Amino acid sequence: MKRLLNIKKTLIVVVSAAFLLVGCTKYANPPAIYEDYEQNLQQPVKRKVLFISIDGLVGQELKKSVPSNIAELLKTSKYTFNALADENTSNPSSWMTMMSGVTYANHHIIDESYIPRPNEDDPHENVAGYPSMLYRIATVAPSMKTSVVSRSVTLNDKLLVSANETYNGATDEDVKKKVLDLFNTKNSDFMIVQFTSLLDAGEKGGFTVSNNDYANALKKVDGYIGEISKALAARKNYANEDWLVILTSNHGGIGDSYGGGTLEERNTFAIFQNKNFKGAELTGKAMSYVRMWGYDGTGNKPLGVRAVSDNLGNSSDYDLATTKELTISARFRFNLNNTIISSTYQPNTYNYWYSGIFGKDSNTSLGTPGWMYFTWGNDLQVKISDGVKEATCQTAKVNGEWYTMTTVIKAIGNDQVNIKIYNNGTLAQETTTSGMNVANIKTNDPLIFGYRPNISYDLVDFDVSNVSIFNKAFTQDEIRNSLCSEDELTKSPFANNLKGYWKMLPAENGLIQNEVAGKSAMGLTGDFQSRMTSEVVPCELGDNAVFIQAADFFPQIFYWLEVRTLKDWKLEGQVFLNKYEVEFLLSEQK
Repeated sequence: MKRLLNIKKTLIVVVSAAFLLVGCTKYANPPAIYEDYEQNLQQPVKRKVLFISIDGLVGQELKKSVPSNIAELLKTSKYTFNALADENTSNPSSWMTMMSGVTYANHHIIDESYIPRPNEDDPHENVAGYPSMLYRIATVAPSMKTSVVSRSVTLNDKLLVSANETYNGATDEDVKKKVLDLFNTKNSDFMIVQFTSLLDAGEKGGFTVSNNDYANALKKVDGYIGEISKALAARKNYANEDWLVILTSNHGGIGDSYGGGTLEERNTFAIFQNKNFKGAELTGKAMSYVRMWGYDGTGNKPLGVRAVSDNLGNSSDYDLATTKELTISARFRFNLNNTIISSTYQPNTYNYWYSGIFGKDSNTSLGTPGWMYFTWGNDLQVKISDGVKEATCQTAKVNGEWYTMTTVIKAIGNDQVNIKIYNNGTLAQETTTSGMNVANIKTNDPLIFGYRPNISYDLVDFDVSNVSIFNKAFTQDEIRNSLCSEDELTKSPFANNLKGYWKMLPAENGLIQNEVAGKSAMGLTGDFQSRMTSEVVPCELGDNAVFIQAADFFPQIFYWLEVRTLKDWKLEGQVFLNKYEVEFLLSEQK
């Protein structure tokens, strides 16, 4: 079925101009240009995108047996078999994330109505809506022609309704035929294609190539991909077109099911192909994290998220009195202090006043021994107490972006404590305090990430990942080597001194496993969510160290089409194709 979208162009031009005046790009790219640019000063070259989703194709299953036509595409692709679907892997939610550039945590789409789910804690709250990239294109670049060929009527009628043309196919074969027809009869700038036969086969017999129906469906769809690739290259104006072809999947599967948040259900693949690309597998790794925020729910303070250790008889592993040396490392990202209540210090800034966020001390009183990371306006302070006297070391936080803070604590004799703080492996501050009683720097208090009701005078909001504690005072070189080690920490040269390691990947019940056998796990409370991002370490990882998530397709497509994105769209994905401009920009202009 074909449907044409009528747009009042005068209104769109006005809206488009307003957006462009107030907006700003999320990434470095040229201004929005919708006219053709010249090749050899004569022939116009037009950038175009073909986005194909092979729904239900698991990335690791594809890697086991890459069929011939997809394998051919890899030769001129940036690709990965370790891409990640959103945490909600239902079909509507996963498609919404790909098309909106916003994750389920914000768009709240759970069914084919594509209407956001109300907030259970505040059912009267106005839930934000996030339009699809097709709507965005129709608004800011109305001269572009968009089309959709899919298996889902509701996908076309609801989420992708802003396309200039939409078509429904009864089978994957129908979808392929319509795509070939459009190549000959239409001139789309951006086309979205959906195949679902692997999804159907996975639901019936398992999302694995050991399921013959699944393997056969993959082989057949690969044949369609081959036909589409040949037809694309045979277009009359292909020499003057610069196509980015994207292949991916909306989600994976585990057994014969999907919809949950397991890594198997979230594992997909991503292929970004262009005739000028040099083939390269993307090597970025996922980094899991948890947002720690809020308070204990008393009064007008929101109930937040925090993690507390279970203290399985090894509390002393993290006490200076026992170890005499500690190296504590954590990846942080501090967020704007925008939860505005009467006690909030300087709202809408990165300043947090007098709040313990991480450590082994339930109170900041001198009468309670232990250690703690403590906010101090725009600074972060490490406080160590023996119950009578305290040692502190303070340095500025890095705000709004991921960084690794490493603290080295060392007892000098029985009465001195040396503290060094390193940011991304570089020494930021050092103090030595005398008159301490090192033997008393111990406590039965658990490790705590997040707020402490006794001492949090201000709400906190920060993300945390990869927390590790060693019973040795590392040198600067050892810190850098441990942060950049290609080995798993538990199997690295530093493993003998590793006493705690939490990757911040919680189970559904909120338990965060300690990767060191027999050591304390952490238990999350509050409305926690498991989130992923590309691993951030202070090391040179190379241009191919890119980790792809479902929200990353939107900014990649707009980057390629040279369409400006706006800050108030609140996109969560990041552009990476600009790393490879040397491969395709010069070729475009020859």
